[in-house]
Amino acid sequence: MSDLAAWRLPLGISMNSQARGGQPLSDPPLRIEHSLSDDLRAWLTAELRFPVLAVLNDEGRPTQSVMWFDLDPDQPDTVLLNTMTGRAKFRWLKRDPRVSLCFEDRYEWVALEGTVEIDEDSERGMATIKGLAERYDADPEQFKGEPRATIRLRVEKVIRY
Repeated sequence: MSDLAAWRLPLGISMNSQARGGQPLSDPPLRIEHSLSDDLRAWLTAELRFPVLAVLNDEGRPTQSVMWFDLDPDQPDTVLLNTMTGRAKFRWLKRDPRVSLCFEDRYEWVALEGTVEIDEDSERGMATIKGLAERYDADPEQFKGEPRATIRLRVEKVIRY
């Protein structure tokens, strides 16, 4: 292994190290689920997380955005997101609503796959972004007057490591 490759690995971890219950670092013990369990909901909200949303652009290539999120209190397998209606992401989601939302915490990560529904009602969109801003300790007034849409991710598959 080159000195550069060793430098990039976390302290105490080498390419030959065994991690997470004897599994090689490159062969994670993945768990596949089809809903948000109570323990996963607790993990997602235990601290402020900044998930990455992957969508397909007009050329069919994946593109990613760091997002604010919250869990829908009324629909247990739904994640709430928000965007401005003028953004490319908004247009791409309307064209192809299939997405992946990835959360990570060092060597622990969760990918949520599913289909989004877009609510273009500007009042509900503004209410959603204000709630997200408060959750993320940001000033909700910074979004005043912006055309906003609420994105509801209906989780169909959960991949956990």
